[in-house]
Amino acid sequence: MFLETTAINKLLKMEARVKVVQGSTSAGKTYGIIPVEIDYAIQHPRILTTFVAESIPAVKSGCVKIFKDVMLDLNRWHEDRWLGSPMQYTFGNGSVIEFKAFDTIGKAKAAGKRDRLFLNEANHIPFAIADALMIRSRQTFIDYNPDNEFWVHTEVLPEKNSEFLLLTYLDNEACPKETIEDLEIKMDKAFYDRNKKWEGKNIKSDYWANWCRVYVKGEIGNLEGVIFNNYKIVDEIPIEARLIGYGLDFGYTNDSTAIVEVYKYNDKRLINEICYQKGLSNSQISKLITTNMVCYCDSAEPKSIAELQMHGINSRGVTKGSDSINYGIQIMQENEYLVTSSSVNLISELRKYAWLKDKATNLTINKPIDNFNHAIDAWRYHEMETLGKNFEIDIR
Repeated sequence: MFLETTAINKLLKMEARVKVVQGSTSAGKTYGIIPVEIDYAIQHPRILTTFVAESIPAVKSGCVKIFKDVMLDLNRWHEDRWLGSPMQYTFGNGSVIEFKAFDTIGKAKAAGKRDRLFLNEANHIPFAIADALMIRSRQTFIDYNPDNEFWVHTEVLPEKNSEFLLLTYLDNEACPKETIEDLEIKMDKAFYDRNKKWEGKNIKSDYWANWCRVYVKGEIGNLEGVIFNNYKIVDEIPIEARLIGYGLDFGYTNDSTAIVEVYKYNDKRLINEICYQKGLSNSQISKLITTNMVCYCDSAEPKSIAELQMHGINSRGVTKGSDSINYGIQIMQENEYLVTSSSVNLISELRKYAWLKDKATNLTINKPIDNFNHAIDAWRYHEMETLGKNFEIDIR
């Protein structure tokens, strides 16, 4: 059900040519900007609006999905006005909203001019591409989570035609109660007293305090100590790539079941996410694995592994020990990887999965956070069993 939130009302009051919207997770940034743009398109005939994200999969899982949901909730969706290729919707007055991603400056320039532009999660879009689009647009909305300072702070906000808005989850009355509960759990990890959370002496964990600064308060942070930077995002799986197996991390109610495919391509391995979903039965999981390649699974779920085997899946439990997580991370850090752009949840995890810090010394310790790791764990299971050597198993 669509709800006109405080976030939407604040967005409607923005007047500058370039509207910069920084905010926490679940602040209603994208869910606010999209209905604002829908309303504008309906009220102004024959205008062109372009929604842009980092990649086509990111566009589909973000802007396209939200656009359709909002249009359906408002009883404005007409299936015959939607074109899946190219992705665009034409309103009755001739206005068009299109959904795109650009991987080169040339393609951004070749896309031509437009009336309105929305750069979604702009911190993942290169400045040269964003600039080529903005200069060819009459009005621009930009949104992002402030993981780090980036080009919007150094290049856009200093310009006189820009305007800044900070939103948090408190501006979004439509924020699900489960999300609020998760944010409160993170605050409890970060602070001794959640009600005094921003006082320096109250910090329990530097990592989680910084995380809350970014994703709860919507302030610029710096998620230091990210574990993996040895990967490159690619648009598709090359024809020459050879599937060599699967990794699976079980979930159900609170956590997502994550499944990844692992390919060998030249001297690298390529990872492709094929599942990231809650509430899946083992029968449903078995239908997602379409070959007899080995699927390495979390050995803490022997019953689930046995059920997958009954469904014809070549599933095996991974060897675990007292230091198996760090062991697997070390193996993965020693190799170069390609990750498909369609692996949106895995990419999100890779950008957040980091080492913890010692609260006394503020130095990074050799222990990862226990979060943002479902797809990463699935990937790790496969690599531990196929690349690992001389691992001393600690059976307890």
